[in-house]
Amino acid sequence: MRVFVLLMCVWACQGREFADKMDRYLIACHTTDFTCFKRQYTALRDNVILGNVKLAIDNFEPFSVQYGSDCVRMEGWTGSELIGIGMDSSRKELILALGLPVYLKQVKNVTNCAKPEQEFTNIAEYAYNGTLMEFIGNATVSVTFPFTLLKKKGDVYLKLEEEEVDALVDIPVYVSEGGFEGAEAAELNQASDWAFNIVQHIEAARDFAVPFTGRLRTALQRIPLKKLMLLYPEEDYSDLQFAFIDPIILL
Repeated sequence: MRVFVLLMCVWACQGREFADKMDRYLIACHTTDFTCFKRQYTALRDNVILGNVKLAIDNFEPFSVQYGSDCVRMEGWTGSELIGIGMDSSRKELILALGLPVYLKQVKNVTNCAKPEQEFTNIAEYAYNGTLMEFIGNATVSVTFPFTLLKKKGDVYLKLEEEEVDALVDIPVYVSEGGFEGAEAAELNQASDWAFNIVQHIEAARDFAVPFTGRLRTALQRIPLKKLMLLYPEEDYSDLQFAFIDPIILL
C-alpha cells in the first residue's frame, strides 16, 4: 500500500518535465496491432512498473513469505509478457493476460517477509544437506480492470477501479520421465514438492500478483489514452471492442 500511495503522489504532482520524461517510454498502438501491444507492455514493464530512478519510482520488491527462520522469495515479473489483451467499452472492462516464469528461492537475512496463510509445519522435510531450496515454474495471470472514461483538459483517460486478478502458478508435483534417474530424480522431485507446498500456503493472486498489477493500474490511468491507443477514423474510445490472445496459448 505504501508503494501505491507513493506512485499516486508522484503522478498526481507531475509537471511538464515529468510528462516529457514519461513520453519517451510510451508506445502507442492501433487497436488491431497485437504485436505492438506486446512491445508497449514490455516498455512499461521495464521503464515504469519495475521502477525508474529518473521518474522517482521505487524499484519493485518481489514477494517474500516467511519460511521458518528464513524466507522464500517469489520473482519473475522481469520476464513477464503480454499474452492477451481485450477492451470492451460497452462492458467497461480492460482485460490483460500475462505469462511469466516464477522463481521460488529460499533466502536468509530478509526482514520484510509476509506471514503465510497457514504456518509451515514440514520445513525440516525439505532442508537437506543445508542446501537452500529453489525451483522454477510458470504462471499465467489474468487481470480485469473495470473502468470509466474521464475527460481532463481535452484528453481522455481510463479511470480504473480495483482489478480482479486470477493467478495460476503451474508447478509440477513430480518430475516426469525425461532422462533423470536416481539421486538426480529424487532431488528434482523434492524441489518440485517443496515449491508446490509453498504455493499452497499463499494466496497467489493477492500476494504475488496484485503488488505488480496495482502498479500497472496506477500507471495506466495516469497516461492519456491517445498515448496508448491510436484510433482509426471510424473509432471512438467510448465504443472500442477488441480482443487478442497469443496463438501459442491456444495450442
